[in-house]
Amino acid sequence: MELSRVPSLATNAEITVSEASTSYDYTVKDLADNSETTGTATSDGDSEITIPIPSTYDGNYLVTVDNTETYVDVVRPYVDQTTQGDTQAEIDAYSESELQARAIIDSVVPEGFYYKKHVIETTGLGADYIPLWVNAHKILKLYENNILLYDSSDPGSYSTSYSITHDKTAIVENYTGTLNRLESASLVMPTAGTDLLHNQLVYRGFPKTFDYEIHLVVGHPNVPRDIVKATKLLVDDIDCGRLDYTQRYMKSYSTDQFKVGYDNRAYEGTGNLVVDKILSKYAKSIRTLGVL
Repeated sequence: MELSRVPSLATNAEITVSEASTSYDYTVKDLADNSETTGTATSDGDSEITIPIPSTYDGNYLVTVDNTETYVDVVRPYVDQTTQGDTQAEIDAYSESELQARAIIDSVVPEGFYYKKHVIETTGLGADYIPLWVNAHKILKLYENNILLYDSSDPGSYSTSYSITHDKTAIVENYTGTLNRLESASLVMPTAGTDLLHNQLVYRGFPKTFDYEIHLVVGHPNVPRDIVKATKLLVDDIDCGRLDYTQRYMKSYSTDQFKVGYDNRAYEGTGNLVVDKILSKYAKSIRTLGVL
């Protein structure tokens, strides 16, 4: 089940249960961070129950009610379909075309243009930074060795706060006053038993071997204007039948046994050169950080 996250539509899941006019307990699990919300609702005369689904972020949810599990996706479309038609039939038709156009765009930019929760599990580097490889906007929670160190919903309850650097490349611990941050782990020289002075390590930042679980908000708070335009162009191509690949990029043709050859471009991009140009600035040549 997919629900559109647009201002004019409520993200309510309609689920059929076994009994009409009966009260049911339900659980909604956010599959991004496994957080759960619970509630109680009463089914109507058609044995359907209406369950509200969180709509702050795009996400995947598991709804459990009446011993039945239902997966629900909350997705912000790249174009609000309710603004593209005067009747419900027109809105539904545009929704189908927008879904196809969005899938084509996401095949070129796999991370898409959504706004969602994201969980990172990593280890400390012995420095004052935890590097990021995502378009992060906010830290929701931060755990160190399975202990909650920070929760943005109640920041005053924690002695330490964290933030994302201005260039969006790392997470740092907030300090007041002058601070020369450690960009790498400190060099620790070995000592002998006869040494008079012993190295004393004062942990600061994110020590080596410490485990961290970080809950972030990532993506795009709003769909970029050029992506909205690209989506509309693709929807128009879909509705007008201009994305028929059998009629595009043909480079050879033979009337004997209908042998047809296609250029390699037929299997790349979106099928619309203008849209490909728009998406080119969002495509990443490297998607996973690693060792070359």
